Amino acid sequence: MTSPVELTQEITASNPSDGASAASAQTVAFHTLGCRANQLETSTLAESFKERGWELGAFDEVADLYVINTCTVTERADLESQRMIRRARLSNPNARIAVTGCYAQVAPDELAAQTGVHLVVGNQHKDELPDLVETLEISAPDFQTVVKVSEIDKSRIMVGASAAAIDRTRGSLKIQDGCDYKCTYCIIWQARGPSRSLSVEDVKSHLGRMIFDGFKEIMLTGINIGQYEHDGADFADLLQALAAMPGAFRLRLSSLDPLEVTDKLIDVVANSNGKICPYFHLSAQSAEDFVLRRMGRRHHVAGMQATCRSIMERMPHACIGSDLIVGFPGESLERFEMTVAALDETPMHYLHVFSYSARANTPAAEFEETVPEREKRRRAQVLREWSAKRQVEFQRRFIDQVLDVIMEDGVDDEDHPKGLSENYIKVKLLNAALLPRLDLDSLLNGEELIQPVASEAGQKIVRPNDRVRVRIVSVSDEHCFGEVV
Repeated sequence: MTSPVELTQEITASNPSDGASAASAQTVAFHTLGCRANQLETSTLAESFKERGWELGAFDEVADLYVINTCTVTERADLESQRMIRRARLSNPNARIAVTGCYAQVAPDELAAQTGVHLVVGNQHKDELPDLVETLEISAPDFQTVVKVSEIDKSRIMVGASAAAIDRTRGSLKIQDGCDYKCTYCIIWQARGPSRSLSVEDVKSHLGRMIFDGFKEIMLTGINIGQYEHDGADFADLLQALAAMPGAFRLRLSSLDPLEVTDKLIDVVANSNGKICPYFHLSAQSAEDFVLRRMGRRHHVAGMQATCRSIMERMPHACIGSDLIVGFPGESLERFEMTVAALDETPMHYLHVFSYSARANTPAAEFEETVPEREKRRRAQVLREWSAKRQVEFQRRFIDQVLDVIMEDGVDDEDHPKGLSENYIKVKLLNAALLPRLDLDSLLNGEELIQPVASEAGQKIVRPNDRVRVRIVSVSDEHCFGEVV
């Protein structure tokens, strides 16, 4: 299940596509709110516009078209989408503004009523947006906003995939869309429709291209990837097929419902020879059974704890995290304390903590026994402190051990290169210097293959996307440090 987290992303680029001159190319700017699925879909849209000769621009600058890919997981997300519409209008009052995503799917008339919006496109037609933009007539002062929203496909077959870079070293591949669960606090099942999955062969094909393009870590994502099912193949079957593919790559799984982490799935990950990261992020949302029932969640605390223990028995080095919502209606102080006590007894290593925010048109918005905002903030702080302590304890277990780390772009304030281990430990390297990544474009532009050696004796040379063996040497409250071996 998609996490109740609001992310924002703006996609920018500097060059028009082949055949389009800087003088003639129109400029499109994107702003994305919401989950990784939304971010991936924006990346796919951006590529589609580039293929049509558009130039990508920054959202804060003048553009001919602004595309806002919206989220509606909370009312705050709706308000942020409206704010971005106003921001686009201020950047260029003469530009076209297109709005798509989950907010557009569930409340198209509300968005069409916003001043300056020319096009509202639901999730079902998101990939048609570049073609729809070409048909817009906005010269008249009384132009009519075009709305294209329809019911989400219920065929259970996902058509097309979204694949993009999370950064220059890690990729993300969308394998599933929609959700069959109807949690009482969530509106996403209305915005995304029922679960639909890409075929195993299509996933393998897209993954193969990403491996060929040089990605060494690819995250499998969707709205609820644990519901993957296609022609009798479940998520574990898919993972087994992907792990058998050749190449020096590893897969990372996005959020999973606790009930979907079966023994079969755990075995596939454990037996993948490092092809699947020992990393599980659970959408538990609470660790108290009364609250879970009120949320409409299907798992129980004891079952979630048993799943975590099974993971650690099979993979003692695995990292387990979870989303937790505090302040849900009916979460009394006693029930919150029971949540903390249950977490104390669970092998879990970090939390993503959210304060409950009522969402209109969901059952939970009508629930009584609400929790004051100040108390929500206090509870959130308690769990964040719990998470920080558990994370440090987890990382300290690996001092003097060697981990598999993929290097990222950029360094910290002290010029330490940064990377991510297979079990989700963010490591800073003490004995290495980061050089720019050499790709085909840089070589064609004349950059030298031989780079100057690091200035300090004994330093190793690393580049973004390098996969290196790193020994963990120390862990502070904020950072984990290692050395290349």
